[in-house]
Amino acid sequence: MTVFAVEYVYAQNSTELRNENRPAHREFLGGYIGEGSVQLLASGPTPVNDGALLILAAESEAALVQVLNQDPFNTSGALARTIITEWNPVTGLLKEFSS
Repeated sequence: MTVFAVEYVYAQNSTELRNENRPAHREFLGGYIGEGSVQLLASGPTPVNDGALLILAAESEAALVQVLNQDPFNTSGALARTIITEWNPVTGLLKEFSS
């Protein structure tokens, strides 16, 4: 599996929309903790950038995109942009996912 760093950039003036969809967003992401073709390794907000960072392992970028397209933050219009970067964690707690 390949590790990806995913940056969510929130849409302008989306605070209320995110607040409404946050419980569904977190429940959705929680469904990817554990085994599967896409696995959530960590996620959380980046307050300085008004966005979020998600670290996921996936069999392919296409499989990852398919999952991210279903995220309630995405389907509700709360995201302005999603940036996906392949990442190789060679040290630290996620090094077991190193390629």
